[in-house]
Amino acid sequence: MTEQAGSIARERLEAFLQKLERTNVDDLIVIALPAPDRRQRADQLAAATLAASRTGRDALLNEARLRARELLVAGFARRAYDPTWFGLNWGRSLGRSADRAALLAAAEDAAAAAVVEDLIDVALVDDLESPFMSVAGMRGSAPAVNPMLARSRIGVGGRLALLVVIALTFTWGLAGELLQILIAAIKSRADGIIDF
Repeated sequence: MTEQAGSIARERLEAFLQKLERTNVDDLIVIALPAPDRRQRADQLAAATLAASRTGRDALLNEARLRARELLVAGFARRAYDPTWFGLNWGRSLGRSADRAALLAAAEDAAAAAVVEDLIDVALVDDLESPFMSVAGMRGSAPAVNPMLARSRIGVGGRLALLVVIALTFTWGLAGELLQILIAAIKSRADGIIDF
């Protein structure tokens, strides 16, 4: 492998992995990829592996697939624990295991394509990377994990209404406490009168 071609391949791989690391797992699971055809995928990976081994990039190819898999599995692991104010949000799903496996395969294939894209024909590069790129193109389409209100949407009226609700809640809570104290005092006094 020539030094320059190898360093360019590594740069492409690092750029892909940085993009993968910044990708929100929730966006990746918005749509489910079909399971890849095993024979077709094996042929594609064999062609990529052959091209990589001929130029001394086989170690880089293996590293690319492993790092892509590890990044995505780590993203799934982080996303699996989803605490809320009231406990864990068990209602959110990472999708079926078959969908996640197809996504892992697509990420590995796209990483492999980044390593050998200058060695194989454009159609094969497209076949290897397009499944993952189509899913990664869903950026921002997943529902927000913890929706936030934008400050610009809450006007003066909204802030005033919020203050009124807080004040009323506090007032009613205080009034309830005072009523409980009053009832307890009357009860203890009544209990004292009956005992005589």
